[in-house]
Amino acid sequence: MKKILMLLALAGLSSAAVAQQKTQVVEEIAIIQVQDKYQVITNPFWSNWFFSIGGGAETMYGDNDKAGSFGQRISPTLNVALGKWFTPGLGLRLQYSGLQAKGFTYDANAPYVKGARTDDGYYKQRFNYMNLHGDVMFNLNALFGGYNPDRIYEIIPYVGAGITHNYSKPKREALAVNAGLINRFRLSSAVDFNIELSAMGVEDKFDGEVGNKHNYDAVLSATAGFTYRFPARGFSRPMPQLISQIELAAMQDKIARMAAQNANLKRELAQAESQQPVVAEVNETEVVVPADIAPRTVFFNIGSAEISPREAMNLSYLADLMKQFPETTYTVNGYADSSTGTPEFNKELSLKRAQAVVNALVKNYGISADRLKIDANGGVDKFGQPILNRVVLVQSAE
Repeated sequence: MKKILMLLALAGLSSAAVAQQKTQVVEEIAIIQVQDKYQVITNPFWSNWFFSIGGGAETMYGDNDKAGSFGQRISPTLNVALGKWFTPGLGLRLQYSGLQAKGFTYDANAPYVKGARTDDGYYKQRFNYMNLHGDVMFNLNALFGGYNPDRIYEIIPYVGAGITHNYSKPKREALAVNAGLINRFRLSSAVDFNIELSAMGVEDKFDGEVGNKHNYDAVLSATAGFTYRFPARGFSRPMPQLISQIELAAMQDKIARMAAQNANLKRELAQAESQQPVVAEVNETEVVVPADIAPRTVFFNIGSAEISPREAMNLSYLADLMKQFPETTYTVNGYADSSTGTPEFNKELSLKRAQAVVNALVKNYGISADRLKIDANGGVDKFGQPILNRVVLVQSAE
């Protein structure tokens, strides 16, 4: 009796284990991942703002600055900027840069002269200034390589324009254009280390000497500093669409049943009109009904025209049925979800999906290409859910 009770207990435990395994299968989730590395969610206005500060050295190239050596023209510089990235590859900033400029002149009466005449016949110039300019920044890594928030190094050229103001007397303003290159090294999600190389072209009056060989003055600088990115920082990917395998299978079965009912009604109507049964006699004991295959579905991931292994298995069953009726032709209808992508993109995507199904049937399962006609329907919203609109329907041609 004890042995019987023990066996019954073990059987109960086994049944519970099997039931638990079945429950796990029901709860299994198929995750459709976004495959487009450039696709991000629209950036809110208060997201991806940053503040940067740096310091380094600069040198001025004016009308007579060649009178002094390169080393004698080096002066300190700093920059402070506030900006925003609107997309991973495009940003704007407002920067305050400058500090001190050093140059040379042969005119003792020129502005900003400091000290007596040197033995070489020139005078040193020194003045304090600032350059306030707005810049457009282009993140080349994001533009050509896609968005990657964990990328260690990025190269960012920029161009901009602004105005200079000399704090030293005589005070004056001049228009300037700016260009440069930011080498950005990621230290954390919030902090970067930057090495910035920049060039400023400014009106000739910048250093007080006008009308000589040059129509402009120039300042070249190199700085190192840090950037802090304010929250919210970074860009979000579109949320992956989640659907259980059981729910997807139920949707597929529902579509198939509805299409089968429609096909049966069509056959009954044709029989009623002709008053003859729609049969084809093969021999004295066997008849074969022409194949009117209910639409078979092949679902795709968002933005993709690649057939998954599960859908490829469904195609193998369809191919076996097609081979039983070698004279029947079929239409392969491709669709895309209208809520994702432009109409032009969806039209091309629906064509690629239909072509992928045709290629699989022809190359993998030996179905003649002459029996398959492609129809690209573009973006639609008629199957109830976005995931159901990313589909190819294969049905018998009328």
